[in-house]
Amino acid sequence: MIQVSSAQVLMYPNHTLTLLLIGTYFALLLIGMVRRGREISGPWLFLLRSFFPNWRFYHDIGYQPRLYWRYADDDAQWSDWTLCMPRAAFRPRDLFHNADNNLALARQNLVDHLSADVQGLPDDGDARTLVTYRLVDRLVREQLQSRSLSVARYQFQVRLLPATQAPDDAVNLLTSPELPWS
Repeated sequence: MIQVSSAQVLMYPNHTLTLLLIGTYFALLLIGMVRRGREISGPWLFLLRSFFPNWRFYHDIGYQPRLYWRYADDDAQWSDWTLCMPRAAFRPRDLFHNADNNLALARQNLVDHLSADVQGLPDDGDARTLVTYRLVDRLVREQLQSRSLSVARYQFQVRLLPATQAPDDAVNLLTSPELPWS
């Protein structure tokens, strides 16, 4: 005789509900894409972007968004602009377990989304109202905090670098105002 525990009985309906919700999610996504075109936009579709990477790099080789930051200490001396997330060095063990580089790619994907959002703003739009702007602001704060620096104010920039990575050819897409550390 096969015995079934109450935990197994309760788990199956939750599994069915999960599959139903995932199916509904993809059906709504398909309907939204058919109605609005291939680009995902709109307030409720914005939240669905987290499931998909930014595929803009397949369209053409061109400028790549990079995040820079600088900070002022208590003496109001500003540091030089620093690349927030430099490319990680490759190690052979990264072929098997690469959590640090996966996190770096997720962070860069956030910067890519901010770049696309800023470029899609109307002329009178304010980038500070974007969710991606606030997330990148938190990312910069996290990066500065992890370095144990004496920070009174900070700024960040999104620069578009050509594929050749020549810093002289960079285009400044966005510079935040001077933000208090508090």
